[in-house]
Amino acid sequence: MDPVQIAVIGAGVIGLSTAVCISRLVPRCSITIISDKFTPETTSNVAAGILIPHAYPDTPVTTQKQWFRETFDHLSAIASSAEAADAGVHLVSGWQIFRSIPTEEIPFWADVVLGFRKMTEAELKRFPQHVFGQAFTTLKCEMSAYLPWLEKRTPFMDFFFQF
Repeated sequence: MDPVQIAVIGAGVIGLSTAVCISRLVPRCSITIISDKFTPETTSNVAAGILIPHAYPDTPVTTQKQWFRETFDHLSAIASSAEAADAGVHLVSGWQIFRSIPTEEIPFWADVVLGFRKMTEAELKRFPQHVFGQAFTTLKCEMSAYLPWLEKRTPFMDFFFQF
């Protein structure tokens, strides 16, 4: 039987991640990525992604939390593996600060990230223009490393330059 042939449009983080997921779900498929630019020339390549979800009003919160938990767990596994440095995936701690108190002081994803807590008054004093903040540890992807790492994740992928 001939392998299933699949085309993915785009060679940024979404296109490459999609191709890798498809390659795992459809064994022995042939994937062609069609793009006008590849790493290091993609828009994704110049970014670093810090994993914090955005709320989508038309999507149930339980669904959004499931998506975030799956993504966090997936990237955590990479960050704790021997491939973390090659993949450019690492834990990062920091603050998210607000000029006004947000509607939800405890976001739906608070129990997914590590060590979520409200910032103390002493911490907030460092940011006089801000009245509320959250501290937590999440994940960071350095795209200049992550994209080439993704490209190596499937043996049945061809790259096609489209003008």
